[in-house]
Formats: sequence, structure tokens, C-alpha cells
Amino acid sequence: MKKKSIAVTVILLVMVVIIFSIGTYAYWRFGKTQENHNTLATECFDLSFSEDVHSGINLIHAYPITDEEAMDLKPYVAHITNKCSNELDYQMNLEILKDTTLKEEYVKVRVNEEEIQELNTLSPTETLIKNATKSYILKEGKIEGSSTIDLNLRIWLKGSLTMEDTEAMSKEFYSKVSIYGSYNNYRGKYTEDILNGADPVLKDGLIPVTINDDGSVYKADTTTEWYSYKEKQWANAVILENEEIEYQNGEEIPESNIESYFVWIPRYRYQIFNDGLYYELSSINNNAPQEIKIEFESKEKRASDGVRKGQWLTHPAFTSFDVNGLWVGKFETGYKGATQVKDAEQNIEAINKVEIKPNVYSWRNIQVANAHLNSFNYKREYDSHMMKNTEWGAVAYLSHSQYGTCTDGVCQEVYVNNNSDFITGYVAVNQPTTGHTGSNISCKTTPEACNEYGTTSDVTRPWTDESMLGLASTTGNISGVYDMAGGSWEYVMGVMISKDGKLVSGHNSTYNSNFIGVFTEPQDDSNVANQSKKEWTEADGGSPYPNNKYYDIYSYSDNDFKYQRRILGDATGEMGPFMSIERNVLIRKISSWNDDEAWFISNKYPWITRGDGFAWGSEMGLFAFLAYNGRADHNYTFRIVLAL
Repeated sequence: MKKKSIAVTVILLVMVVIIFSIGTYAYWRFGKTQENHNTLATECFDLSFSEDVHSGINLIHAYPITDEEAMDLKPYVAHITNKCSNELDYQMNLEILKDTTLKEEYVKVRVNEEEIQELNTLSPTETLIKNATKSYILKEGKIEGSSTIDLNLRIWLKGSLTMEDTEAMSKEFYSKVSIYGSYNNYRGKYTEDILNGADPVLKDGLIPVTINDDGSVYKADTTTEWYSYKEKQWANAVILENEEIEYQNGEEIPESNIESYFVWIPRYRYQIFNDGLYYELSSINNNAPQEIKIEFESKEKRASDGVRKGQWLTHPAFTSFDVNGLWVGKFETGYKGATQVKDAEQNIEAINKVEIKPNVYSWRNIQVANAHLNSFNYKREYDSHMMKNTEWGAVAYLSHSQYGTCTDGVCQEVYVNNNSDFITGYVAVNQPTTGHTGSNISCKTTPEACNEYGTTSDVTRPWTDESMLGLASTTGNISGVYDMAGGSWEYVMGVMISKDGKLVSGHNSTYNSNFIGVFTEPQDDSNVANQSKKEWTEADGGSPYPNNKYYDIYSYSDNDFKYQRRILGDATGEMGPFMSIERNVLIRKISSWNDDEAWFISNKYPWITRGDGFAWGSEMGLFAFLAYNGRADHNYTFRIVLAL
């Protein structure tokens, strides 16, 4: 089939007039005009280029400016929409018109957040515009089918120009921007019918991959079947350490160049199987675990709004972001560069230390607010954020469906990570049968008390171990999400409000999240000076809460068994009924789903955590939840999610 090409010329005229007077000052004048609105339709897709006059290049400075000042310029914004399922290659050029007398070396440009460059250092290309004498490539890349990208262009005169630069005196600069696109109309993006439009969404820098059972990773050809939820093969993608390296379809991507792994959770609705309205403890129902009925849907379909058992509900994890799915960190977040357990205990904001990989030390001992900041700032262009409690529920419910670990109504419990060094991706050889002792003393002296755990190969093995392959995954194979049972406790963005409806920081001035907010119990016996302190403030170094779409809010209670405060879909109250039991002298609360631990948030512990730690015995699990105060603790980590 013939490869078709199209060219869309953006009528953006940027005129730069530079005049030096004989006096003691330089006079610089800028002007621009924009004309027309360009849309090009083809038999395969509509490629539209919209011009927003209000976001045009604002060249208001009357003199050369520094790079820092240039970042304050309002950019010219190009919105390019690929309305077809075919992948589009695009190229954005800046074309120099014949009347230009200013040398390109005096002009600087920047597209989006890429490197600032002098115009003459860019790669030249053929001209597309009449009266253009030269053309330089500003940016090129791909646009997935049914998606939109924004190109933000800034252009300015470099700030180092002085009166001595006589070649820049009384010169003029004219240019136009052009967009060039091409596609193959016989190679559309692969989609899966059962997803009903909720197929993986990709952007530049998020590389689709397939993973072999030995853990080797290959760039996926998105025009072929690279995932199949019908066959329990979930879509995977990676972010590279060195994004300048390009890989061809089918080429192996070395582990050394992978920074993070993500798994696609398609948007779906589920049939509510339990109202979750439990106001007190009773006895558990061992028949409660069941295959959860799920139907995939796109955001174009009206969301289902069921509220009781038997009705359908579009999972709230997707509606809160209005997306077709979420990319979930395949593993707990690791601390890049850690070579021993203690190295990964860092209560800091440092996004350059984020890695989401197997066989690395989980990033622990971090307050919730810092975990949020590391997640939020990790990849802003992908709307990265710390996992919410409802998002944990979305993964857990998909895992407990026919598209996860269930076959003909029988579901396999996700195996636990019992690695006592908090290494990601590991799996216990023997699954625990009894619960956590609290101090672990009995477990260490009498392993049968909660089964053995440790770092040796006879008790715990990595994710690619042939005999344990996929057992610790949400799919039962290597394509799923790991570390959701055991490993480290995972803080999620789910918090209780105070009795008077205010946002909470934590328990008190010692045990808190570092978010600005009130304390649930301000008395602090360990710090006499702070005993009367009622809240954590900016003056204390606190961070403000983000937009409310990034966290789940729960109503107040001073009891940790008021499960009726659940949010449908969050995998807490719906796991009932619940009971209290005595294990090794300690009182524990468990749910009806695999005896997983089930302590809900209360005034003492207002933050939700998930999955349990590596030594919690049979109480570890996909549906386990506990409450804590938000402080940094060596047992607690976090997970990152992308919302594209």
C-alpha cells in the first residue's frame, strides 16, 4: 500500500525587527500575525491543527532576553488531533522567509520542555512554504491513534546580544511554522474488542513492551496483538533511563535502560457484590470471596452509577480522572541507587531517585506528603500521582475477575512477597497459614507460627523464578502487577477528615503525614513543647494538599471497625463481614476475603495503607488494609500511577 503524506502549513508569521540607534540604548521591536484555521481530512483520519490566538507567541519584550525570562513568555500552542486509529508521524518546522536579514544564530527556540536551542543548530529540512529559503526541524515524533498532543513553541532573541553585535543591527527576521504528517493507512493500532475502547493510551516516552517469562523486555509493535485481557495478558509499558535511545519494534530493551515499569488497568464497570455497610464486628463468611463481574467501557459511554448490591458501577478510580484507564506501577516504588536496605529509607522529595523495577529496594520510611510529591512531580506530562485507595481497589477487583486470577469462577489468591529486605517482585515459596505475631519473635524462633520469611532462595524467590512464575502477580502470569500482597505496607492517598470536617495531617505533631492539616489527637506526650499544638502548618514545613481528585476522603470515626464509611470500589467495606480474633496473644481484625487484615481508619490512625508487610503471615493479601498516622516508617512505601 502506498504511504500517504500530508502537509499542514500553520500560518504563523513571526517578524523580529532589530534596530540599534546611535545613542546609548538598543531598541528592539517584535511583531507577529496569524491567519486562517487549518484542517485537513483524509480517508483514514482527520488531522486538525487549531490556532488559539490567545495562546499565541507573546513577543512583548523590546530587547534581547535571557533564557529564564523567555520561559515566562506565553507560548504559541498547537493542538494536533489524530482522529483515526492509525499512528501518525509528525514533524514541526520553523521556516525562514526570504526577506529575513537576521542570522539564525541570534534566535533561540524551545518546544514544550525540551532543550533550549539556537535556531541554526537545529537539523535542516526541506521547505514546505512558498517564499521560504530555509527550514529547521523544531520537533518530530508520533501521535497514537485517537489522541491529541500539544506543541508549545517559544521563540526569542538571545540575551547575550549587545551594541557590539553590529551584524544584528537593523535586521529583520520573518518565519512561519509548518506541520508535516504522514501515516500508513494499512497499519492501524491494535485494539481488543472486549475493551470497548478502553485500550492502552500511550504518549511519547512511554514505551509499549512485551515481557518474556525470563523477564526480558521487548518493544511492542502496537499494530499487532501485544496484549490480550481475554487471555489475562495485561498491557505493559516502560519509561527509559535514557530516552534518547530509540528501539525498533521487537528489539530487546536492556534492563539497565529501564527506569520504570507500568501496567494498564482498562476502564471498567463492575457489578456490586456487597453493599459494604458494616457497622460492627461479627463473624467472617468464608464463602464471600467470588469472581467479580466486570465489563470494560470507554469514557465515551455514560458511567454506571449503581449504589447497592446487584447494580453496576463504573469504577470511581476512572471517573475521578475521566480517563479510559490507568497505568499502575508494576512494582512498589524503589529508591534508585540503593545497595542495601537502609539506603532506601529516605524521607525526602527527590524525583530523580524514583525507579519502579523488580529486584530493587522498596523506598520506605517516607511521610505521605513526601511520597505524594515524589509521585506527583515524577512525570507531570503523564499526570503521575501517588496511588489512591480507590485505585488500589480497581487493580484488586480486576485481578479477582475472569481477566485476572479467576477461571470458571475459581480464583487464585495472589502469592505474597515475604522478602525481609523489602526487595520488589519477590514471592514466598510457601504461603503463610497463620497470622502475624506483632513482634515477630515467635516467627523467628518458631517459623511455623507464621511461616518462614527471609532472603534466602529456599523461602523467597524473584519474580522470574520458573517454579513460582506469575504466582505473586495480579494475573497469575508475568504481565500483571506485583507486590500487592506483602512486601512493604503501602501508603495510599486515602484519609479520614476530622470530626468537624477539616483535612487531617495525622495523629499529632510527632506522628503525621507532613500535609498541612489538623491533628486527630493533638496530645503529644513525647514533645512537651507541642502538647497544645492542634494542627500542622506551612510554618512547620508542611505541604498543602493537592487537588481533591488526587485523594479519597472518608468520614470521621473514633472506631476502627466502622466499615460502612467505605467508598464502593475501594476494596475495604465490600470485603466484609469482619471479625476480631486472637492470634498469638494479639487481637487482630480480619475480613471475609482470605482472612486478610482489616483495620479501618479512625481518629488515631487516619491514613489508609494496603497489602500488609512481608511478615504478617496469612493476614497479608491483595485485600488487606490497615490504618496508620502518615508518618515515616521503615515498613511503609508507596506506588505511582499515571492518568493519561
